Amino acid sequence: MLSLPTLTFPPKPLSIIPKSSFSGIQIRHKCPISVVLPSIKMTRSSVITMAKKEEELKEIRAKTTEEINEEVVELKGELLMLRLQKSTRNEFKSSEFRRMRKR
Repeated sequence: MLSLPTLTFPPKPLSIIPKSSFSGIQIRHKCPISVVLPSIKMTRSSVITMAKKEEELKEIRAKTTEEINEEVVELKGELLMLRLQKSTRNEFKSSEFRRMRKR
């Protein structure tokens, strides 16, 4: 058997690293233009959509696991049909993809 020589290095002394009194900097940025954030106003349509979402959530929570699974399978089938229509270059609504995935 051949034995290979091993090298060992002595540890570096810690005193070589100089100590610094630097503790960071503070950046103060003064903006000459005052920024006014628009207040969020709830329009009538946003209130209606929020109410619709709450109704949908109540309906979903009331369903059993089997009903939810059936609906998922049905929606996946519709997504498949949309993909087939897209691949065959038939007319379809591209917004339907988002609606189906969201649903």
